[in-house]
Amino acid sequence: MEGGGLRVKVVLASIYREAAGVKELDLNLPEGATLRDLLLKLAELYGGPFTRLMAEDGSISRDALLFVNGMSLRDASSKLKEGDFVFIASENVEAEASFIKNK
Repeated sequence: MEGGGLRVKVVLASIYREAAGVKELDLNLPEGATLRDLLLKLAELYGGPFTRLMAEDGSISRDALLFVNGMSLRDASSKLKEGDFVFIASENVEAEASFIKNK
């Protein structure tokens, strides 16, 4: 990508799809961006359940299912690359039901 950034495709499932109002999106991130940077950008853009993807200690929430290029990742400091494919879902069915019920 021109300008020193990178583009990643993000596919959203469950409550994240509902909150963002889209199934997938292309996001531009700065060169050297990490999974944490992506999750923080999503929280900034969409709020709601995206704000709970990161735990208070900066790690990825236990309820989040994150796959980058088909591989499950739990390390928020993992670097992203141009063209990466990120899938985000929730492991916590009860949290999803509560979110939908309280909409």
